[in-house]
Amino acid sequence: MESSLHHQDAPRTADEARRRIESLLDEVADLSDLAIAPDVFFGQVLDRVTFATSAIGAAVWTKSPNGHLLLAHQTDLQQCYPTGQAAKALSDDEAHLFQIFNRREADIVPGSQTVQPKYDIVAVPLQVAGEAWGVMALYQPANLAKSVRQTYLRITHAFAEVAQHYQQQALLRDFQQHQYDWKRQLDFASLVHTDLSYDKTAYRIANEARNCLEADRVAVLSARGSKCRIEAISGVDKPHRRSNTVQKLEKLASAVVGSKQTLLYTGETENLPPQIEEALLEYLEETPSKVLAIVPLQVSNPIDDDDEKKPLRASEPVGAIAIESIEQLNGHELLHRAEPIIQHATTALGNARAYRQLPFASVLIPLRNGLATIGWYRLPTTLKVVIPLLVIIAALFLIPMDFSIEVHGQLVPAVERNVFAPSDGYVEEIFVKHGQPVEKAAPLMQLRSNEFNLQRAEIVGQLQTAQAELDAILVKRSQGMRRDPRAENRTPESFENLSADQLKLTKQIENLIQRRDLLQKREDELKLLSPINGQVLDWEVEQVLAARPVSRGELLMKVADIDGPWVLDLELPDKRTYHVVNAQNQSKEPLAVRFQLVNEPGKTYRGELKSAASIVDLDENSEEPFVPLEAEIDKSEIPHLRHGLSVVGRIECGQRSVAYVWTYQLVETVRRYLFW
Repeated sequence: MESSLHHQDAPRTADEARRRIESLLDEVADLSDLAIAPDVFFGQVLDRVTFATSAIGAAVWTKSPNGHLLLAHQTDLQQCYPTGQAAKALSDDEAHLFQIFNRREADIVPGSQTVQPKYDIVAVPLQVAGEAWGVMALYQPANLAKSVRQTYLRITHAFAEVAQHYQQQALLRDFQQHQYDWKRQLDFASLVHTDLSYDKTAYRIANEARNCLEADRVAVLSARGSKCRIEAISGVDKPHRRSNTVQKLEKLASAVVGSKQTLLYTGETENLPPQIEEALLEYLEETPSKVLAIVPLQVSNPIDDDDEKKPLRASEPVGAIAIESIEQLNGHELLHRAEPIIQHATTALGNARAYRQLPFASVLIPLRNGLATIGWYRLPTTLKVVIPLLVIIAALFLIPMDFSIEVHGQLVPAVERNVFAPSDGYVEEIFVKHGQPVEKAAPLMQLRSNEFNLQRAEIVGQLQTAQAELDAILVKRSQGMRRDPRAENRTPESFENLSADQLKLTKQIENLIQRRDLLQKREDELKLLSPINGQVLDWEVEQVLAARPVSRGELLMKVADIDGPWVLDLELPDKRTYHVVNAQNQSKEPLAVRFQLVNEPGKTYRGELKSAASIVDLDENSEEPFVPLEAEIDKSEIPHLRHGLSVVGRIECGQRSVAYVWTYQLVETVRRYLFW
């Protein structure tokens, strides 16, 4: 645009010059309504006013915070402020223009006397809403005609009005933006303080902060010791904690929070601590962000509880906020806009964390609100004590609760057989070992009895003697028959005696043979056979039973069918029998039993009470009477079944009031010892 102005032909008539100036004013007037940067707008204005007046140059001086005028925008002022003399010339001109600024009246003042050739400055104060904010200065050669100077003053004043209109529009846009930002910040504060749920608060902070700051991504992290953990990411329902981006952001935030300094990255990583720089570079490999700000959230707590203004002390950080943008924004301006957002986020997150750390907060807060609704806090102190006690007592007697009786027991196969010694003797040979599967009638061990050997020898001896005597009688009778039957020495009595002896010996031999067979049967029984198909349960059979003397009826071995069903053998204390019997009588279904294995605490299994013994047994260890019970279980639910595995169970006896369940043992004890 500047080159096109310089190449335009000079106006030949006053009307053409006026139209040219009006055209330039229309152009800058159109620009003044646009939301363009001040550098661009004032550059265009100064170029046009310089061209319209054939001036040396032009400038806009603005008021600085310290009250002086600063050269903010300028064009073609190399001649007026040459190198080496610029400082002195600027100081002189600032003094002259400051007077115009204070008087708020347009005027023509001489330029600095240190620069040759001489120049004058056509100065017009710039005001908005009655307050001066700068001066538009037009640099013209000195000694121009008064009429020309007045013409240039009017032209400069016209362009100054356009500049004032631009500034007014800019201030209006800033005000509207500030009003818009303020409303969004108010909405943000209202949303993040809605409740004290930590997760919901973090989620709202992340998403609402992103909308307020118009950033691409905002993450909220909580501080846990020296580590940070991402609680929420804008636009994401739940962060994926295993992703590299999340893990590296947590590492970077941990380093920033540890330093307690805000990190602002806009493309440069210089002057950063090594641990932060390393973590930042690792994170930038995972994200295309060009602007990154991580601000620690630190709540300030009062030192004391005096009613006066309380001094504040820094506490441990409650977390951090990470703000990212993939566009190249002004990082410092972003942080400035984020200040109120961060303040509200710090307070909301700190309150949510404090609430989460309160014991029983999730119960007490709703209770407090409910009591306030019914007017509890207006009641007398006595009623505030009596009513809760009555409510608690009533609840104890009215609220039902599961009632169960504790029992102890062990897991065993349903089919289990004991192997006993049939006679006195000793173990000669063992054919099985622990855990060995056996079939029915399979040999388990061989016993030997010295008594049987003696009996066998005695019987054999008696049998041989009787047989010899019988043979002798048979010989005598045979010889007597071959003699003369009419011999004088053959009497009926002798013949009858031989017959009687023969009959007696025959009977004796039969008895001895029966005794021998019975003894043989008992000897055969010394070879112990498995009564069922199953598995040997005894441990270290060879070491325990080898060559061991045994007595008749002594338990030697156990065989159980581990592939069949299993049951739960329980011992119910006799003093608790009444509760189980009463519950069983009231229930049409078998009572449920829940139990835990002693080697697997925390995992509960279930079964059903199958039968109860009609006797009371005595525990050998505690000498406490108990009633044996048997419960059915599903063995498929229990891994690694082992015979005799101890369990702790509870027999479910229906429901009773809370007071009964909690106090029945105490009541029974008191009755037993005080009212018996």
